Amino acid sequence: MFLSDRKVSTTTFQSLAASFFRLANARLSDMQKQVLRKSHELLKHHELTLTALADQVSRTSTIPYSTVKWNLRSLKDMGLLTGGDLSCKGQLACLTQEAQMLADYLEDTL
Repeated sequence: MFLSDRKVSTTTFQSLAASFFRLANARLSDMQKQVLRKSHELLKHHELTLTALADQVSRTSTIPYSTVKWNLRSLKDMGLLTGGDLSCKGQLACLTQEAQMLADYLEDTL
């Protein structure tokens, strides 16, 4: 992460984290936030591929499947979600640590 021998102060880290959350909150659409929060909730308790995750998010919410797929692809493109693709089918979906923290932050700010 940081290529320095200096220690990052807690205040600096908290400021950086707060900036990340504010930026992500402003950058993500409401639908992306909703899909992120629901994905986080589901992936805490289930191991799912991206396709299965899209199906479960759609089934447990009012979001159409195609909209969920589109938004999961966007989250993946942003580096918040990993999972299989055409060349690597069957790989489990996984939110990055940053995405998990962001989902928790978004849940707390509702």
